[in-house]
Amino acid sequence: KRYQQYNSKLLKIDTLKIVYIAIMRYKTLFNLAAEKVDYFQDPLPIAYLLLIIGIGLIVSLFLGYKQHKEIFNWNSEAVKKLLIGCAFIAMSLMFLLIFLGTQFSDNFKARHIIRKGTFTIVEGKPQNYHPMPKDGHDVESFDIEGVHFEYSDFHLKFGYSNAASLGGVIRPENYYRITYLEEPYNNAIIKIEIKE
Repeated sequence: KRYQQYNSKLLKIDTLKIVYIAIMRYKTLFNLAAEKVDYFQDPLPIAYLLLIIGIGLIVSLFLGYKQHKEIFNWNSEAVKKLLIGCAFIAMSLMFLLIFLGTQFSDNFKARHIIRKGTFTIVEGKPQNYHPMPKDGHDVESFDIEGVHFEYSDFHLKFGYSNAASLGGVIRPENYYRITYLEEPYNNAIIKIEIKE
């Protein structure tokens, strides 16, 4: 009989938790699995500019080929223009590969984690909140229910990395539900939801 009363109390508590969770409404502020690739995220505009300059140098070289008959003379100005143009194009392609490739791979990895269910969820208000200054030179960090999160706009890494001083969404006074991937040195935030 005592066992039945105990189970009945547990059932009531679990039912209340389920009802409470169902009543709580959240608004999604960040979802890496659903993020669209930002083709103009810093420093991509610089990469586009380098690409345009490189192509412009090479095109101007070949348009003026009749005036530059010494194009295959390694000491000529034409060859220097060609090499500089190729260097600009190579640098821009490197930037594009690194930054766009990172966005595509992060999005793919987040969707894979969600599909496999290898994520953890924590809820609460941020504790030990440490904001990042606008000029950088530090990280933004906080804890929720003993789980530590740390990130910076200036470090390329998987997960959320937008500090509040630069337009991020985490504030110490709000209640959040955070979906994250447990990693050895840092918990990577995949999704941030705020209690409405």
